[in-house]
Amino acid sequence: MRKELVLASALLLLATPAFAADIIAPAPVKAPVAAQIFSWTGFYIGAHGGGAWSKWTGIDPTDPTSTWSSVTASGGIVGGQIGGNYQVGNFVVGLEGTGAWSSVTLNAGGPFGGGGAGFNLSLKNDYIATVAGRFGVAFDRVLLYTKGGAAFTRDEYSANNGLAGPLAGSASGSFNRTGWLAGGGVEWMFMPNWSVRAEYNYLGFGAITEQPVTTGNLAATPANVKLNIQTGTVGVNYHF
Repeated sequence: MRKELVLASALLLLATPAFAADIIAPAPVKAPVAAQIFSWTGFYIGAHGGGAWSKWTGIDPTDPTSTWSSVTASGGIVGGQIGGNYQVGNFVVGLEGTGAWSSVTLNAGGPFGGGGAGFNLSLKNDYIATVAGRFGVAFDRVLLYTKGGAAFTRDEYSANNGLAGPLAGSASGSFNRTGWLAGGGVEWMFMPNWSVRAEYNYLGFGAITEQPVTTGNLAATPANVKLNIQTGTVGVNYHF
């Protein structure tokens, strides 16, 4: 019996250091996981809508005594955009193209204040398109940006003298324009892959000669016409 107790005590003394080491051994420490840094780099596609305000300024080039006069119009725009961004540090550069249907229309009683009683005139920009570079500063998921590039639109001109029968007359024309664009906005990535934005743009178009085609009892002189358009829009983008 004594031998058995001595043997058991010896085995216990041998096992105690290993058992104690297991108790006090520190648990393995996992390396910290670095937080993922958000980036605006990538392509996107989206839609936008809002309002636009235009100003046509014209002069009769055949009359040396004529002076510049202006008319204004307003309407809505609805369209889409496609583009891409590349982020370096907090700076974001990109390229974007937009295209929008426009209802910016002037209905008046004469071109640039002219025309007689019963004369009806309609001036319209039926589309607005742009190709522009963007430069911005990112604050995590908020992007402040400016943009500049080329702008495109079309003037749709129609008029009639308000008379019937052999005295009736009308004029019409379609004139494409190329100009420049400057603007900016703010964009917020409110959930993965989706952002909303608000944007303002100024579009400038130099003077071009517009000569409507006339029929019947109506004569229309050519005019050198300048145009500027301002737009304010909100939009949504899906980022790939």
